Amino acid sequence: MADRVFDPEAIGEYRQFLVELIDELESELLPVMATGTLSRAPAFGTAPGAAANATGQYLEFHAAMWRNLQYLRGTLYGLDAALAEMTSGDDEAAVFFDIGTFDPTM
Repeated sequence: MADRVFDPEAIGEYRQFLVELIDELESELLPVMATGTLSRAPAFGTAPGAAANATGQYLEFHAAMWRNLQYLRGTLYGLDAALAEMTSGDDEAAVFFDIGTFDPTM
């Protein structure tokens, strides 16, 4: 089997991609959900029960979306931290991979 060599430049490019995603999430999406146009429920009309029913559904949707965006944010930060640790040079496995000789008992 062919040996694979760790490419720190590729990791650096991917980390830059992650940083751009984090920046977009924090500067464009989260502010709209927190204090922007999506922070307030829209008017749901004048039909009997429309506002009461739709408001509850919107609030549930908003809470779920906010929670999912926060989970995504934490995941992106975690990926970036793990990649930063991999490129620090302290982990021998991060420097060289030999796919054919992996032994999980070691």
